[in-house]
Amino acid sequence: MMNTKRLLSCILAAPVLAISANASAEGTDLGHGFNLSGNITVINDYRFRGYTQTNFKPAAQVGIDLTHESGFYIGNWNSNVGWTTGTSLEMDFYGGWSGEVQGIGLDVGVIQYAYPGADMEVSPNTFEIYAGVSKGPFGLKVYYTPTNWFGYADSKNAWYFDGSAGFDLGDGWSIGLHAGYQVLQNVTNADGNNVSGYFDYKAGISKDIKGWVFDLSVVGASTDDLFLSSQGHPAGRVGALFSIAKSF
Repeated sequence: MMNTKRLLSCILAAPVLAISANASAEGTDLGHGFNLSGNITVINDYRFRGYTQTNFKPAAQVGIDLTHESGFYIGNWNSNVGWTTGTSLEMDFYGGWSGEVQGIGLDVGVIQYAYPGADMEVSPNTFEIYAGVSKGPFGLKVYYTPTNWFGYADSKNAWYFDGSAGFDLGDGWSIGLHAGYQVLQNVTNADGNNVSGYFDYKAGISKDIKGWVFDLSVVGASTDDLFLSSQGHPAGRVGALFSIAKSF
């Protein structure tokens, strides 16, 4: 996940979602093939798969990645959130392997989304397995959820299909595009109607200025009322996102 959650935060939100996909960091060489890097982001609304996680309010996000020249990596990513009870913190832990085989980029791994202190009736903690391929500016990633899906009872075996593209325009400018489809089990929306799946999307333009990445994007979901914000607004409604990110 690059940091999977960080990539989602920037491509879906975001990256969230988090550091922009076109911002690279040399990090710190620890020797023996290991490298340590980090990222920080401030964004006006943290979106995950189309839905606000902060009630349309700003988020501060920070992550750290330990990689090895063999392709293996582990990391942690954190953000404030506003949809859980008992906690306002999301902590993600992930690990996997990424590399290239015959010109095709591969990325496989696992991620644990954790909400320490959450006291919801069904735990929002969620575990996913992912696998992705990429070629040039295009990427496709698939996520499988063997646990309950973010606090919904009896919602195991969800799937998410993530398609993305990034284009370097030169002089630090780039365009990022994303479309995803979430397959759900036993999940109802704010009106109590069953939702078997929904599309989400994001399109944006970013500018890298001396390592600081400024991103302006539009994001939303086809089923915008899967849940409501604390103000009673559909959490997946179309919105504009602005973020500033730095990797180090």
